[in-house]
Amino acid sequence: MRKTFLSSLLVAAFVVAAPMALAQAEVDGPTALITTYRALPGQRAKFREIMRTEGVAQFEHWRQEGDFASYQLLFTTYAADKDPDLFLVVKFNHFTDLARWQRIEEKFPGGLPADAQAIASADTSGTADIVKENRTLPTTHESQFFVLEYDVLVDMPKYTSYVLGYATPQFDAWEKTGALSSYASYVNQNPAGAPWSSFIVLEYKDLKALAAREVIKNEARAELGKSDAVWKKWSDDKTAMRTEKAAIPVRALNFP
Repeated sequence: MRKTFLSSLLVAAFVVAAPMALAQAEVDGPTALITTYRALPGQRAKFREIMRTEGVAQFEHWRQEGDFASYQLLFTTYAADKDPDLFLVVKFNHFTDLARWQRIEEKFPGGLPADAQAIASADTSGTADIVKENRTLPTTHESQFFVLEYDVLVDMPKYTSYVLGYATPQFDAWEKTGALSSYASYVNQNPAGAPWSSFIVLEYKDLKALAAREVIKNEARAELGKSDAVWKKWSDDKTAMRTEKAAIPVRALNFP
């Protein structure tokens, strides 16, 4: 089991207004680069195949060379004009490791192979702090993902406390049922004008687990509401924290 915290602080009581430096707590700490892509009309299937083959091979080479720590290529499950075709999440051990990616961008805009550059392009990109991530099961061909995007309505330190106090206890409970394989929560380092302030990736074991998500969610919330006073307080105030912008089903192209 692997866990990463944005800081060593874990909120023990509900915090109303504390100036805790949670976002970018480490000057040169772990950082994610999150990019979305769109294919030209009629090129979605071809773009997917290029990224599944040439794209994965190229990203694996860069990872093995030490250009970044890890990556996820997440292709949207269903075609929709309003949604991207592909999400890329690249994780770096240090913010300054982005220099390696900047050199990649000079020859491969958005990290796309040459064949993909002819039919698709990067649409949005942004650097993010990793609030918390955890994995209990490996990604497989059966895995089903959801990408969740939010606008944050409070300052980032308070929102990060909310994620740790409200969202991640639920994710941990879902993992214990075996339905959720992994989760990762990010906050945008530069949210002004960005397409999202908060970005969450949930990985379900398979379609059966995904179908049961509402039942599992409601059971976890009922239990946490009775057993965790801190969680209950955050739950009562959650609508003041964020507004949901998108919930997009995606599938993995790479299987680390």
